[in-house]
Amino acid sequence: MIEVGSACGPTDSGAPRRAVKKYLTAAFALVLTAFVLAFPAQAQFFEQDVDLEKLFSDGTSNRGKTLNLAGKKIGDQGVKILAAHEVLKNIVKLDLRYNEITAQGAKYLAESPHARKLKSLELRHNDLSDGGAEVIANSKNFPSLSKLMLGWNEIHDPGGMAIANSGELIEKLKKLDLRGNFLADATKKALKKSFPHIKTLSRL
Repeated sequence: MIEVGSACGPTDSGAPRRAVKKYLTAAFALVLTAFVLAFPAQAQFFEQDVDLEKLFSDGTSNRGKTLNLAGKKIGDQGVKILAAHEVLKNIVKLDLRYNEITAQGAKYLAESPHARKLKSLELRHNDLSDGGAEVIANSKNFPSLSKLMLGWNEIHDPGGMAIANSGELIEKLKKLDLRGNFLADATKKALKKSFPHIKTLSRL
């Protein structure tokens, strides 16, 4: 007598289940990869468990007046949450360097009803482009702003001219940094004319 179980090994009843699981895992990986390529800023929330409440809490100092999020890479979605968050209401100095923020993130911030106490806005080394510079230049929600740092943000002449022609900023700014962008001589001249008291513009 030939015993099938002993001669050929036990029947693997779990094989179909493992095959389905393997297929679903591969399919999910493909979908996630496509999402990362299409929406890099949003994808970071899948790649890492970002606890924004903890980031806001840990980054706050000076009795709730300073918020340092430099290098946290919160992206546009993180800025969207910050712009609507109560923590922003009392912030005077906000540091958002190296956060992969685009024009959309700048728009969230510029439209925030909680940014009215901001005196210093640090946005160097992001990807705001002209769109980001324009929404900040045209915003009415920064009545206290005196320091604006926009260096290394892929800003070209349209963004630079928007700042040069912004009545809101011209009246208030005491420090403006636009180094590392792509501004023509005519734009640089217009900026220096609009902000003659700002020495940092001499480095453009």
